[in-house]
Amino acid sequence: MQNFIYLIIHILFALGMFISLKLINIKGVNIYKAITINYAVAAFLNYANLSFSQEPWLYRIEMLLPSAGVAFLFVVSFILMSYSTQKVGIGLTTALNKMSVLIPVTVGILYLGQDNQLPIKLTGIAIALASFVLILYKKSKNRSKGAVILPLMVFIVSGMIDTSMELSHNYVIRDIHENEVFLLSVFSFSVLFSLMAVLVDSYGAKRKRSNIENKNILSRTIWLGSMLGVFNFLTSKMILINVGSMGGSVVYPIHNASVVTFTALIGLFFFKEKFTARQWAGVILAVLGVSMIASTL
Repeated sequence: MQNFIYLIIHILFALGMFISLKLINIKGVNIYKAITINYAVAAFLNYANLSFSQEPWLYRIEMLLPSAGVAFLFVVSFILMSYSTQKVGIGLTTALNKMSVLIPVTVGILYLGQDNQLPIKLTGIAIALASFVLILYKKSKNRSKGAVILPLMVFIVSGMIDTSMELSHNYVIRDIHENEVFLLSVFSFSVLFSLMAVLVDSYGAKRKRSNIENKNILSRTIWLGSMLGVFNFLTSKMILINVGSMGGSVVYPIHNASVVTFTALIGLFFFKEKFTARQWAGVILAVLGVSMIASTL
């Protein structure tokens, strides 16, 4: 019963992340500043959690480069998901984000010798690729390039993150207590990279706003960025807890399939996103494909 409750909490936190991104787009908040606040809040909460923990922890220099690489991908991923959510909607963006599990699975099969239950993995990959086509393909000649490129980039970068995290877990992290130390390093580097993105964006921005408008935007940026950061930290924390207690073969299929389904429904009923019958079929196949792949992890 406790594990079931933890899974529900995990799914709710993950949904909170995607809804926060959607609200950031709706409210016209600068995504770069919101992401910076998000990672600052997540890093602070992670550090506070480690400080109150009774387990001793130590940062090893071997974590430096891997955590910096993962952090860079984290920031790029959040930016891409924000723009993709704005362009194609929260449901389709989430579906492709969760379908990215086929990338680390493929890498595991080819390079890490993870060929157990290979027929199921290959079938799941084929189904996921089919769903990818159903979700993204449109006959319209006026289709925006961003409607295909952005979700595709979300898929690729999310898969690179999962692969990088798995490689880091195999070759960098020595024991379970170092998971959160590594995560703190990732969040800290993410703050740095986000600040760099803010500076680049500010340098290129030419629009001028009134003082009142600036104050309103600043207020929205702080609370929406903080909300995203809280959900980001809590989701990461629940992943560590649930995978540690139940294993990835239980957590990943339930988490991924549930998040894809619920975000699609949230996008439909609350944000008035439109799904064609073909796209619904793609989402259903995505859930099936992701569940099959994740069940072998």
